Amino acid sequence: MASAAEIIRALAAFNQLPPPAQLTFVWEQGYYLAARPAGASGLVRVYQVDAFFVEIYFPTPSDFELLRAFHEPIYLQSYLDQIDLAGLLS
Repeated sequence: MASAAEIIRALAAFNQLPPPAQLTFVWEQGYYLAARPAGASGLVRVYQVDAFFVEIYFPTPSDFELLRAFHEPIYLQSYLDQIDLAGLLS
């Protein structure tokens, strides 16, 4: 398990990347966790990347933008009913 300092460093390094590189990093290294509705027809998906999380907003199925990267579990609250923890507990 990563220490708090390692998580902060990884998150800071990710945040310093330009947005296209951040998205590429999420697509290549991220693990999809869950989604929630956003607005009239949009969707926000959350991915685990290393020891932090990234939310990506999809206003339409073919358009997307990075919302935020975070490590605080409180921001996962709106996804908890969708995340399957069984694999983590066995």
